[in-house]
Amino acid sequence: MTLLLLAGCTAISGQAEPAAPSATTPERPRDIRLDGIDPCTLLTEDQRAELKLDGRPVLDRSPTSLYPGGDVPSCTISGFEPRNVWVGLSLVTTTGIERYSADDLRVDIQPATVRGFPAVTARPQRFTEWCSVIVDVAPGQLLDVHFADGGGTPPVPQDQLCTDAAAVADQVMETLLSDG
Repeated sequence: MTLLLLAGCTAISGQAEPAAPSATTPERPRDIRLDGIDPCTLLTEDQRAELKLDGRPVLDRSPTSLYPGGDVPSCTISGFEPRNVWVGLSLVTTTGIERYSADDLRVDIQPATVRGFPAVTARPQRFTEWCSVIVDVAPGQLLDVHFADGGGTPPVPQDQLCTDAAAVADQVMETLLSDG
């Protein structure tokens, strides 16, 4: 579901050229390889409770046009109380954060940092129902945290979705850092 929404917000027009790092892009403090990690293990039960994600984690391994080159393991977790939301955690091992310098994405990109790792916040230009935080974890690999409104009334404002995506990314990075 996460990847379908992301794919619907892009128009892939060939391979993007990697962007040259800017002088303001922070260096990764270290590399965290995502190969073989189950994304549904990246938020502990306590972390999910703190983030108010009370649904059962659901694993998916599907290809996506946003991240070509293979299957992208992802985990979707819903939250129902006190609001209807869902989060998708995608572990991309086929492309790095340079994907977000491509001109074919229909998102506004803002630089960010998560636990010292370079990241971006991606806000869709046409939709306000989701926001993603993308973390540069290793050369050619990234963590994509997609936080979306689940259709409740009133809808969750996009600014809050971006804040929540950043909070989830922080917790996932805490788990990844403690495991490595």
